[in-house]
Amino acid sequence: MFRRRSFKMTSLFALILALFVGTTAWVDAGKAEDAKKFTEQLKSSKDAKKKAEALDELGKLGQIMKSLVTDATPYIAKALEDKDATVRSKAAEAYGKIDPDPKEAVPALVKLLKDDKETSVRISAAKGLAAMGNGAKEALPALKEVKNSADKKSDLSKQVTTAMKSINDKPKN
Repeated sequence: MFRRRSFKMTSLFALILALFVGTTAWVDAGKAEDAKKFTEQLKSSKDAKKKAEALDELGKLGQIMKSLVTDATPYIAKALEDKDATVRSKAAEAYGKIDPDPKEAVPALVKLLKDDKETSVRISAAKGLAAMGNGAKEALPALKEVKNSADKKSDLSKQVTTAMKSINDKPKN
């Protein structure tokens, strides 16, 4: 009696485990397909809204698994220089979220933070740096500079403060 019950429980556990592993692989494959689709959309689209959508989705996918967006990384970096402010803004956030190489990402995001004419882009650059956590330590002097020159009650100042806390408090693995 005990053996039969034990066998049934073991079989049930094995079935559940197989379903979980199979579902996880299916979901991962779906995410990889999404990453390819959004990378192609970012690469080939002339429409700023389509690029912004692709950047938003690639940023989310990069947070889940960096390897999903490896092929998209150069296109995300290129989008930081797009003529459309919404695209630059979405690119700045996505770039920080995908765990980029800090040697390349920090200078690019700091440039946007300090020099872009659009406040929304500057805020997004601060968000991108915040997402990088401790990996963006090199940005702290620029963040302090922007914080000191910005209106203390502005959204930019608030986001810069958040970025500084994130960089100082959150070690990046």
